[in-house]
Amino acid sequence: MRFGLKINPGGWGEASQWAGIAEEAGFDGLWTGDNLRHPRDPAVPVHDGPELLAAWAATTTRIKVGLLVANMIFRQPTVLAKQAVTLDHISAGRFQLGIGSGLWPTDHAMSGVPVWNARERTDRLGEFVGIVDRLLRGDVSDHSGAHYACHDAAMAPASVQERVPLIVAANAARSLAVAAGHADGWVTFTGTASEEDFHQASVERSRTLDQLCLERDRDPRTLRRILLAYGSMNPWSGTDSLARLADRYRTIGFDEIVCFAPTPGERAVFDKVAGRLSDLQQT
Repeated sequence: MRFGLKINPGGWGEASQWAGIAEEAGFDGLWTGDNLRHPRDPAVPVHDGPELLAAWAATTTRIKVGLLVANMIFRQPTVLAKQAVTLDHISAGRFQLGIGSGLWPTDHAMSGVPVWNARERTDRLGEFVGIVDRLLRGDVSDHSGAHYACHDAAMAPASVQERVPLIVAANAARSLAVAAGHADGWVTFTGTASEEDFHQASVERSRTLDQLCLERDRDPRTLRRILLAYGSMNPWSGTDSLARLADRYRTIGFDEIVCFAPTPGERAVFDKVAGRLSDLQQT
């Protein structure tokens, strides 16, 4: 099992501190989000995800860095693909790119993009991810679609990695099909669901994803399955909480858990768990 740490820092001091903690503890990935503002409280500081990752990429040496997830509401696929390759160079081949369709009306409002209905959101996700997938593979052919267009694209230099890992956030069947068709990994999170309801939903989603992969002549085992521990799941509620979470979700095919950085009140538990992280990674 792999473990990542997600940080949405209020400043560079906090961001730098947690990057050092994550790398020293042996976490596999260091992640941040991609929102223009906090969706509920505009006073909460929020930084641009790709720029923060560039700083992390330049100041860490081992840990993989990634966007979980790039927000399609205010990103363009060609620009995002170029940012991904640039971040891969800055990190010497340690960058990972997650893409999601976006959710919050505040992101639509701040970027001046009308709120999409559910069907349009999923249609856009498929087209957006398809373009990024092609570009990261070196296919720079023109594209004119229902929602996006690109012409005369170039991807020089190529990424350091043979391919920047592409991860798609998905829960519904149509968006899971996008992950099965284009992604190296799938990420999901609870939202407002209870942990029990989410676990059952994850079982069904994993089965759906398996079938979608098989329909595309793809071995389902080649797709990373990432759980973002969020909402009703708190890996820092006790010293055995992360281990129990890993055991439970490993049995339904997940091979990676990304946890949010602990609150000050959870720090003592975090320090104990981080001290034996290598044992959890080997189970």
